[in-house]
Amino acid sequence: MSIKQKNSDTAAPKGSAWKKNVIFALVVLALAAGVFLAVRAQHPAKGSGLQAVVDFGDGVTETLTLAQDHDYLYEVGDYIVHLQVKDGAIAFLDSQCPDHVCEQFGWLDKDGAWAACVPAGVYVVVEPTADAGSK
Repeated sequence: MSIKQKNSDTAAPKGSAWKKNVIFALVVLALAAGVFLAVRAQHPAKGSGLQAVVDFGDGVTETLTLAQDHDYLYEVGDYIVHLQVKDGAIAFLDSQCPDHVCEQFGWLDKDGAWAACVPAGVYVVVEPTADAGSK
């Protein structure tokens, strides 16, 4: 009776299979991260490069960045106008005008979007920042 022994030179060393799996997983994760970053670079964050120009009439304006969340309260004549910047967009909130139509414009987050509180004489227009226009 003869006993055959396996040739240890041709067998894979113990533990090499899991090492290959770990390396494969790391390569897949690195590729996924690369794809994510490439897509993210193609589609900048909402409100990125945009600002809101608030016109109060008589040549009085204020420029608000949409990159930082903030609440703005303006006393305009007999009205208090509440504008809110949040997540790269701006909206009229809680304006004390009689019809509240300005609140129904919703969130403005695209170039050229606008809203107005006519009784208070406040107009908001979203436009690119000076930096965004030079890109």
